[in-house]
Formats: sequence, C-alpha cells, structure tokens
Amino acid sequence: MLRPFVLAFALLSLTNPSARAATYCVGGPGGGVTHGSIQAALNTAAANPGIDTIMVIRRDGIQAQGILIENQDVILSGAHVNCDPNEALFDPTVLDGSGGAQTSALIVRNTASASLMHVEISGFNIIGGDAIGGSGGGLRVDGHVELALSNLKVLQSQASNGGGIAFHGSDDARLQLGDRVEISSNSAAQTGGGVAIFGGTVLVDGVQTSIHGNTALADGGGILLSGAGSANPARLVLRRGRMSDTSVGSLHEMVESNISQNGNGGGIAAGAWSDVQGYSVDEYFPVWISQNSALYGGGIAVLAETARVRLWNPVIQSNRAYAGGAAVLVSSGGQFAMLDRNDPERPADALLCAGDGYLGYFCMIANNIARSTTGDDRSGAAVMLEHSVAVASPSRVVLAGARLLDNRGSSVFADTCLSIECDDGSQLSIRNSLVAYHPEAPVLAQLNFGSTLEILSSTITWTGTSPDPHSILQVNGVVTIRRSIVWEPGRDLIGGLVPFGVVADEVLVADASELGGQAHILVGDPRFVAAGGGDFHLAANSPAVDVATVHPGLQWDADGNPRQVDLPDRPNGLGAADLGAFERQLSDSIFSDGFD
Repeated sequence: MLRPFVLAFALLSLTNPSARAATYCVGGPGGGVTHGSIQAALNTAAANPGIDTIMVIRRDGIQAQGILIENQDVILSGAHVNCDPNEALFDPTVLDGSGGAQTSALIVRNTASASLMHVEISGFNIIGGDAIGGSGGGLRVDGHVELALSNLKVLQSQASNGGGIAFHGSDDARLQLGDRVEISSNSAAQTGGGVAIFGGTVLVDGVQTSIHGNTALADGGGILLSGAGSANPARLVLRRGRMSDTSVGSLHEMVESNISQNGNGGGIAAGAWSDVQGYSVDEYFPVWISQNSALYGGGIAVLAETARVRLWNPVIQSNRAYAGGAAVLVSSGGQFAMLDRNDPERPADALLCAGDGYLGYFCMIANNIARSTTGDDRSGAAVMLEHSVAVASPSRVVLAGARLLDNRGSSVFADTCLSIECDDGSQLSIRNSLVAYHPEAPVLAQLNFGSTLEILSSTITWTGTSPDPHSILQVNGVVTIRRSIVWEPGRDLIGGLVPFGVVADEVLVADASELGGQAHILVGDPRFVAAGGGDFHLAANSPAVDVATVHPGLQWDADGNPRQVDLPDRPNGLGAADLGAFERQLSDSIFSDGFD
C-alpha cells in the first residue's frame, strides 16, 4: 500500500495557533532585505516559532558550502527580485557549492525530534557540490524529515555516494521531487550518481521532472537504493516525470541516459532492503526508463534477496548492458515484476495499457541492447537472472501484460550462476504478454542453470531468423506453456530437454513434433491481424479464437480487455477464451462472416 505523500504546512499552522510564522529576505540589491546570507536567516528562523519563510533574491554564485537547515520547519524560496510574495519569479537563484570545502552544498537534518520536520525548497539551481568522501554532493537529508522540492535543479555535483542527492531518511521520512525538478550531470565515486536512498521514501511525481545524465563508478548510475534494514527500508515511488529540454529541442525521460561505469543498474539499482514501485498516472509524463547503461542491468538491477521492484505500466527502452541483462538484471534472490490489470495490488490511479494511441507505448520492454564494447552479443537482451546457493530464495521475474519488442543480444532471456554450483534455479514467468520481433536475438530463453520458465496466455513469435540452427528455448529447467501461441515456423522449439521437462497444454504451434504426448496441442497459422505491421491481435478466422479455458487469475488480456469473450459466429473448443496475449472482442467481429 502506498502512503499518501502530503506536506501539511497549512494544517500544522492551523493546529498550532501559537505559531507566529515570520518572513525573512536574503540578498541584495532588492527590497526588504533582512539578512546578508541564507545561513544567517536560517539561524534567526530557528529561534522563531512556526513555519518561517525565507526568500532569496535572485543572483548568481551564492556560496553554498554546508548550508544547514536543522531542527526547524521552513520554506526556502529562491528566484525573487524584491522578496515580494506576490511577485512573479524569474531565473532561479544559483547556489554554488564549489570551492574545496568537500561537503554538501545544502544539508537538511533533524537531530532533535522523532516528529517529522517539514521543509519546502524551490527556485534554486544547486551546482558544484563536492562531498568528496561523503554523500550528497548537492543535497543531503538526514533523519525525520519531510522535504518537498520544486522548481529546482541539482547539477554538476559529486560525492562518494549520491552525487546529486543523498537521502538518509528515517522510516517515516519522505522526499518529493515535484514539478520542474532536474537531477543531472552529477557523479558518484561509488554509488548513486544522481540520487542515493539509504532509508525513507522518495517520490518522483512532477511534470518537467527528470533524473538524467548522471554517472556512478559502481551501482546505480541514476538512482541507488540501499536500506538501513528491515525497520527502515529504502523506498522509491515513480508516478510521473519527463521534461522538455529546449536547449537541444528534445525530451528527457524520467530516468534517462545515466551510466554505471563498472557496476549494475545504469538507471536504477535496488540493493538490500529496498522497494521500488512505479506506475504512470499521466499519459504524457510516463514512467520511462531509457538510454541508461551498465555492465549488467542497463535499465534496472535488483541486487538482493530483500530487494523488490514492481512496475505497472512502464516503458523500459533503449538501455544497454555491456555484459548482459540490457533492460533488467535480477540477482541474488531479488524480485522484479511488471504487472497488469489482473494484479490485485495495482494502484487505482495507474493508467491501463492499450493496443493503440499513445498508451500503446506503455507496458513496453523494447530496443534494449546486450552487446560488448567490441560488438559481441551478450545474453539477456531483455532480462538476465542470477542466482546463488548463498541466498535462500530464487531470483524471480514476472512479466504480465508486457510487450517485449526488438531487444538485441544473443538471447532475449538468460540466466547465470554466481556460485560454484546452483541448486535452486531462478523463476521466469511470462503471462498475458507479447514477445515478438527479435530478429537480432536468435534464442528466446537461454536458461542453462536450472531456471524454470512459465509461458501463460502469451504470444511468442518472430524470434531470430528462420531457418536457424538455434532452438527457440534452450532451458535445462522445467518449461510450462499453457494457453499460448508459439509461432516460430521453421525453427526448433526446444533444445537440451527430454519430453518430460516440458508441460504444454492448450498451445498453438507451427510444429508439434517436440511436444509428443502433450494435451491439446493445435498446429497451424495463428492468423494475426497484421504481423508484418506489428499487430499480433487475432483475426476473426484465427484457429486460436474461442478454443481455450481461462486461467482463474487472468480476467483481463494484455490490452486490459475482458478475457473469455464468446464470439457468436465461432464454435467453442475447450472454452470460450482465445489463446495468446490478446482476446478478440465482440466489437471486432460485428461485421465479420468468419471467412475474412
């Protein structure tokens, strides 16, 4: 359950009638100046009851080495001309943290109370922070703090961890990246080039908001999570983000173009005691994780048994891994799930994916590349699973309602072993999903270390080239295929397995010779609407229509439309449901005579 993230400044003032908030003005030239420095104004405000406001007159190059907001509720607002609360704001005030002090440019911390300290910061560009050997080059947050950022940039700062921002929050602490927040061009000598979260919750929910162009030497080029333990995990909630960059005439997505130079998770790395949730609430500001790079897990890396990532309608696109797992790496018992409308925990305001329109781009894992710097293809163009006997739980991946398209490498899915031997394999489940058009990935699943593979109510087609000496599935664990279409004409389906390693039921294939003895196998052309044009919905005369039973957990198809739609012009087979990812709807067949 997601907690509400609301900063209650007005409520606090109303419930504390003795509070007498004051307003202070910093800078010059300009009207109403009360203090010559931000720190002096903060020190005065700390002695005054209430939630004080500090306005800072717009100017460049205010030295910002270790500015401290401590044990006080405050609103810090830059970009003013005369400290008039009714004036229009213009260019932001620049806080320059350079100068060799080797500390965060701005520090927000609560050391005095178990109650939340409330802070708002807006109207600043924080640049040049240099917390060398520490964390949070631009901004560091500690303790019971509720902090909202808006109209703010953290740029060109560096630290060992959290080059831009380091959030050492308590369990109830919250940091919101609201509208017009940019975290970019920061670097970490270790982890978290843009943001490092070591406890508490960070919410990314803003228009014109992006975390892009950051670099970490190790894990988490864009964002790193590593919680303080079971009592205080690190949490990240992604709801909205994207920004227009007028300087280059392009967009920056929510988490984009970040680099993990020698580690995992170019975009996001979820370490021990971490939880990531992501879902779009605005079709124009999606949860889009793109163009990030790392050795493993170009887009996302889930790195620990106590790490979990759940995404409901993301786009994971054009990421790169130089060793494997271009879109997603799941290691050491971690859990990754891309979930659809069938998930009972799906947030009520999460947008549904759709087969057409702009929302058709959502729920996508596409165009990711697993390839070395010398051009050699690596495994796991979409997903790589790593497992080890050192952890009790297998690494697990669930792809539900996903569209996987044109990911490039030696395989779409792969596993590997981190130990001398692996007793319990990882688990990969593909449900209600389309996996199509991977001409540069000759193998669909290369699971050589005992991982299990489940394909349920999904459409698999156009892997590699036909004919090809590679088998579509190279799996040493158990394979289960139910209510699905696997249309790979001219290709062997299974390699490295004896028949009892495969359970197939209600499946449409091009060649059933490798599924001898299995129940309810259909052989024939599935008759997609327009496979060459990328439309893998079923035509009215498809043999996959109205022939299948329905899995009790799949009420909706990959487009979010109802399952088990009984077409009036088609006799039923085992049931009224269709095979594959998409259910043909009644409206599709109103003008069909069944022979089109």
